[in-house]
Amino acid sequence: MVNLNKIFPHLSIRNKLLIAFGGLSILPMAVIGVYGILSNIQTMKNAALEELTENVQAIREKTSNFFEVISSDMQLMRNSTSLGKWIRSGAALSSSHDANIQQLGKELLALAETKNIYYQLRLIDRTGDEQLRIECVNPNDSAKVYRIVPARELRQSSEAYYFLLVKNQRFKKISFAPAELIDKKNERVSVMSFAMPLAGKQGLAGILIADVFEKEFIRVIESKRQFDLSRKVMLATAEGFFLYHSEKKKDWNRLLASREEDNLHRDYPPQIVDSILSGNEGTFTKGANDIISYAPLFSRTAVSENEAVAPAFSAPIFVIESVPESVIMRRVRYFAFIFIGFLVLFLVSALALGVVATRQFTRPIGQLEAGAEVIAHGSYAHRIHVETRDEIGKLADQFNVMAVALESHEKEIQRHQTTLEGIVRRRTHELVEEKTKLQALLDNVPSAFILLDKDFRIQTVSAAFEGLTGFGLSEVKEKDCGVLFHNGKACAECLCRKAVEKGTIESCIEEVVGKNQSMRFLERIAIPMRENGKITSVLQIITDVTKRKRFEQELVHAEKLTAAGEMSSIIAHEFRNSLTSIKMILQLLRESKRAGATEKKSLDVALDSIRHMDEIVIELLDFARPKSIQTSTVKLNDVVNDGLAFVKAHVKENRIAMSKKLDAALGAQKLDSSQIKEAVINILLNAIQSMNGSAKQKHSGKISVVTKKIKLAETLRELVFSSEFEEPAGHQPEIVLEKGTACALVEVSDTGSGIDKDQLHRIFDPFYTTKNNGTGLGLPMVKRTVNAHGGVMTVNSTKGKGATFRIYLPLRYDS
Repeated sequence: MVNLNKIFPHLSIRNKLLIAFGGLSILPMAVIGVYGILSNIQTMKNAALEELTENVQAIREKTSNFFEVISSDMQLMRNSTSLGKWIRSGAALSSSHDANIQQLGKELLALAETKNIYYQLRLIDRTGDEQLRIECVNPNDSAKVYRIVPARELRQSSEAYYFLLVKNQRFKKISFAPAELIDKKNERVSVMSFAMPLAGKQGLAGILIADVFEKEFIRVIESKRQFDLSRKVMLATAEGFFLYHSEKKKDWNRLLASREEDNLHRDYPPQIVDSILSGNEGTFTKGANDIISYAPLFSRTAVSENEAVAPAFSAPIFVIESVPESVIMRRVRYFAFIFIGFLVLFLVSALALGVVATRQFTRPIGQLEAGAEVIAHGSYAHRIHVETRDEIGKLADQFNVMAVALESHEKEIQRHQTTLEGIVRRRTHELVEEKTKLQALLDNVPSAFILLDKDFRIQTVSAAFEGLTGFGLSEVKEKDCGVLFHNGKACAECLCRKAVEKGTIESCIEEVVGKNQSMRFLERIAIPMRENGKITSVLQIITDVTKRKRFEQELVHAEKLTAAGEMSSIIAHEFRNSLTSIKMILQLLRESKRAGATEKKSLDVALDSIRHMDEIVIELLDFARPKSIQTSTVKLNDVVNDGLAFVKAHVKENRIAMSKKLDAALGAQKLDSSQIKEAVINILLNAIQSMNGSAKQKHSGKISVVTKKIKLAETLRELVFSSEFEEPAGHQPEIVLEKGTACALVEVSDTGSGIDKDQLHRIFDPFYTTKNNGTGLGLPMVKRTVNAHGGVMTVNSTKGKGATFRIYLPLRYDS
């Protein structure tokens, strides 16, 4: 028995009864009507299949005859005496037309004028050059005019497409495909191209091509039949690609270009496509939205019975005609509409009678429902009054008993709610006090505390956060933690992500640039926070350790300089005394009359070595006891020119190209011209020594010297090069040139060997050198001089591409 409560659980009793009345009235009629519709559908499909099959056979016969005409024409051309002579002569590759080609042109011209269906008849040799072309001059006119194309207009090496078309094909077999050609007016001409490979002594001698007008091909397919616009006629290859499609006649050029996207495999299911391409005749009424009839263009039976009638074409072709199933269903839908009208009439009548019958007991149910809604909104004092003595009346009495019980329970719940609210208020006050104390504790710690969620987005920060990072909570809330140091991008090696991946506390110290362009050292500690054994957030602690790092760097720097200065002083003192004695003895021997020419030459070499060692001792003494700065008002350009003049001989000797560009806007300023000149010379000598000349080279390298007046685009910082041997007044451990400071720039660039990246940070250390005869004091003394003038020195270099030294001197003019 049917249970309406399970079928329609959300419908009212009245609606369920109306459904029952309506179903009893229309079910018999519905069964009869559906049977009639199904029978009508089958009859219509059978009629459509018969008509489609007749059409396919007609198209098959006409198209096959058309292809046979083309095949006969091409065989006739192939058997031409003139063509045979051309092939036997070796299919000459020259563009000139011999007597055989001229005679063949006349024969093909006569054939084209007789048939009147060809756009072009062509002969190409095995290299792709056209040897002959018969062409229609007026393809759009009904009366066709043909011509033999002169030799100068024949195309050369541009027919690769046809070699692909006949590839792996037996001789005398014909391949074909739709195509579009361009005429002399640059207009497109749609054709069906037929290509036959010609056999010669050495294999392929050439290709015979016949381009048939596309409209002639379509005319054959569509002639003498009542063409229904709702039907589709198609010719397809064994691969399922379309050669003809009645719905795509205007898109002829796309049949091959879009064959990978537009083919039988896309239009129909695999089962139907396999049946169509099997080579058998058949029909389909299921599996697609169309009713389909299909057959091979050339009958397999005919081929097997008589090989002579088999077409000379290399690939099988299939004819398909289909009509949308919706077209067949039009009459069925008309009958269905009439049937539905009667069903609606019967249904309305049944429902009207049902409404009258069900109203007698749905009204008391409505009263019961309204009373229940009032009680559901909390009015437990409401009572339901239903004046019936049936089951509905008993239900109303029980509902009133339930309302009394609910009213009693509501009063008890209200009493408990008041007690709980008091407890919650007390606990909330206690939690707020604890949170305030904890926040005050965090805000007074100098380190910044940052809480990140599991996606590494910032949730909250302590008061010290803005002072350390320069960002407020409003700027970084809900952003990735990378905004702290990486301009809003995720860190390359995020400390927080590493802590989460390893499940351990991670720490590091980073050198960062603040909003005011100042360099600072920040220690970051990432602590993964766990809840129930799972990491749900990350606590990051940031502490400014700049003072500590600066102190460490200054301490290490001072210790290096102190040791270097002490060692230099001791070595210079001991060496100088010994060198003086040796020098005096060698000079006495040199001046002795008993010394021969060979001995004097050897003594001269020894004295030169002594002088070189004396120069090194002087450098050591200058480094150990540096001269004090004696400033005067001079022009920086003059000092640079003096330095250039000093190294001029070295530049010429080493065949180095020297260029300079000195800014005339640089006026006089307060400098120690002697020490600045020595600094410039030191840099220039280093540049010269980095380039090894060759006698065969016109220039072994290039040095460029530039001076200019600039304003700093960014803040520059550098530790002062000083030691216990030099303690100038107001000595500071670091020189800071703020952004926008007016400076004189001295830039020396060379194209020498450059400096390794791992050596750049050591080139200013005393005694560090990569030269065989260097002392490692040149660049440290240059840096000392620049620092003593309140300036900063930088270097950029790539190994093998030279180096660029820049000296920034703050402009101080004599008032």
